[in-house]
Order: sequence, then C-alpha cells, then structure tokens
Amino acid sequence: MNKMIKRSVDILEYAAGHLDGFRISDVMHDLSIPKSSAFDIIYTLINCEMLEIKNERLKTFALGPKTYDIGYQYIKDNNIIDIATPILKKLGDTLSKTVFMGKYDNDEVLYVFKYQPSTAILNHCSVNTRADLFCTALGKAMLAYRMEEFDFGKINFKKFTEKTILTIEDLKQNLEDVKKNGFAVDNREIKDYMLCISAPIFDVNGKTNYAISVSSLYEDVDIENTAKKVVEAANTITRKSKYLIK
Repeated sequence: MNKMIKRSVDILEYAAGHLDGFRISDVMHDLSIPKSSAFDIIYTLINCEMLEIKNERLKTFALGPKTYDIGYQYIKDNNIIDIATPILKKLGDTLSKTVFMGKYDNDEVLYVFKYQPSTAILNHCSVNTRADLFCTALGKAMLAYRMEEFDFGKINFKKFTEKTILTIEDLKQNLEDVKKNGFAVDNREIKDYMLCISAPIFDVNGKTNYAISVSSLYEDVDIENTAKKVVEAANTITRKSKYLIK
C-alpha cells in the first residue's frame, strides 16, 4: 500500500470527523504523521479542493467542496439494495441458504430483497410482504437498537409455535442478547421447522433501518459459524452504504 496515499485518505477521514476544523499539529499528534508529510499532503489536498483553509488566523483546515461533489455522485448513483445485492448473493451461495433484506417500516418488517440459490431448500416470504418485529430474526435485529424509543405496549403478541416469544419481558431479554451477540435468531418461533439468523445494518448515525438474514431448516444450521458470516456481510453493507440509508 502506498504510504502517501494512505496518509491522504487518513487525513480526509480525520477532516470528516472534525468539521469545526483541525490544525497540522492535530494531524501530527493524532495520526502520527511527520510534520513535513502532513504539510505537503494537506496543501496538495487544498490545491485539489479536497480540503480548504477554514480559518487563516487560527491556521485550521476543513473538508473542501470537491469532497461533496464526489460524495454526491456516489449517493446519486447507488442505493442500498444495489450495494447489498452482490454481497447477499455471495452469502446465499456460500451458505446454500435463502437470504433476505428487511426494512423497518411502520413498526413492521418489510421484505425488500430476496435471493434463493439453486441449492437452497427453504423458500418462504416474498419481496414486499410484511412480518412482525417480535418473532422474526430481521425484526429483532433492528428492534434491539431501537429499544429506548420503541413502544413495546403496542405489540400484539401472537403464538405461532411453542417457541414464540409472548411477553414484553422475554422479548426485551432476547433483544439484550441480540445486542450482546451482534446477531438475532428466530429459532422456530414462526415455523416449527425453520431457523433464521439476522444481523443489523447501521446508518451513519447508528440507527438500524435495515437488516439481513439467512433462513434454513433448523437442524441444518451451525448457528455460530453461520452468524459470523451473516454479521460479516451486514458489516460490509454498513461500511459501503451507511451514508445512503434513509
């Protein structure tokens, strides 16, 4: 990896986190970049309009207008489903399982993407259908990070199987486990034969408007190994889409 290019990217990311401005000395201290290198990179980025001088007297710098142009072009030409599709197809093919993406919509899960590889056995749910939050892996993956704002009293608990969660107390405990583990599980809570594993996708503010999941027959799942791959895929989508999510 080219050290100068890497340092340039690091400085741009640093600027994005310091919108009130930063000094060369801040970059030297926080990024461990030598003064001469920091000076050369910052003024090259200024010439390219990637940075600008924010305050002449204080000698502070900030993001320049070109970063907006590049960011806007990226947002204009992409959406979260476009970004997620190749990642989810690879996940489905790797695991030989049906994969979904769900959106948090009016306190329900709205299925917005589905991919079923030819080797997958289980086929359920369709795009544009809806499901409850309390009993789906997708719903719990998103709800776990919305607990403070969510009104649990309006949940209409319904029993689908002997394993369905039916109380607010049990649901909250389950959601705490989701946050602890980083993934949610629907362990035969809707269908006696089905197990789903889901991980959240975060936007730039840490909100969970989307999540992804894989579904399979319950006896055909290594939960820990599968969850690791689902979380990795969700993290990749988060990294690539967090500024796009609405």
